[in-house]
Amino acid sequence: MRKQSLGGSTLAIFLVAGSARAQVGDSVASVSYERYPYAAAPNNPSAQVGLQVFRVRAGYPIRFAKGTILIPGLAYELLDFQQRDGRGPHIGALHAPVASLTGIQMITPRLMILASVGAGLASDFDSRVSIDDLQFNVTGMGLYKFSDTFSLGAGVSYNRQTGTLSPVPAVALNWEITDRTRVRGFVPALLNVEYRASPWLTVGVRGTLEGNRFHLSGTKYGRDNLQLAYSTVTVGPKMTFRLADLLHLDVYASAAVWRRYEVFIDGDSVTDKYLSPVALFGARLWVGPSGWRGDRALETKKRAP
Repeated sequence: MRKQSLGGSTLAIFLVAGSARAQVGDSVASVSYERYPYAAAPNNPSAQVGLQVFRVRAGYPIRFAKGTILIPGLAYELLDFQQRDGRGPHIGALHAPVASLTGIQMITPRLMILASVGAGLASDFDSRVSIDDLQFNVTGMGLYKFSDTFSLGAGVSYNRQTGTLSPVPAVALNWEITDRTRVRGFVPALLNVEYRASPWLTVGVRGTLEGNRFHLSGTKYGRDNLQLAYSTVTVGPKMTFRLADLLHLDVYASAAVWRRYEVFIDGDSVTDKYLSPVALFGARLWVGPSGWRGDRALETKKRAP
């Protein structure tokens, strides 16, 4: 009984523990790309700034004692700023490699608790690595499986999604309303409302909150202890193509409705600016179970002797 419950909670586990910065992941591994068009720079109206975002995430669950799972994980985020016209130094590329370790303990067949810690770097790496490049995050959560179609969790993440290292309330949700309709996510990082149009196509609406804080080189900008934080809220339609049993492709378009950038010197905020809303386009290739009830039944049937 416990073994079945643990297997059925795989999706919920990844929804909570899929990424090192408490950003949701529903997969064992994923790679994504997003393109933001040029928009007017907040501090230089004569300049325009475009952005490309590349992310890679991977984690694999390892069973230990009865009802215990450990998930070591790796994540990498690249923000590539592109500026045309205007003066002054260009931001260029910002990097954030992070390693994480998540532990899940089944208390009962329906109740699990989770703890996750991640550590890494966030910097432009234009100068020698220092303590200012370090970042870490911590997440704690309890999750209850009310039925095979509804799981709900609540907890707190301590991270830099809003730019400042601070606690952020978090809710994990996996609600399969019908065989073809569901709501799932790790709020506020990600929320999906989805409809399965066919076994190979799912359509829906996707909302996200992304953010991080990067150390900038004092040599490049002429100022030490300089950091740049960003927070972006997006919402828009998406399509998920099921390429194989465990291989999927998300294609989406979103409105970046809130784009906040904040500059810190010696840990103190000195200015914050907002970029104009834009429409972005992205794609994400991921490996993992789809989580749909029909697919779970099929996978169980294939494993049966």
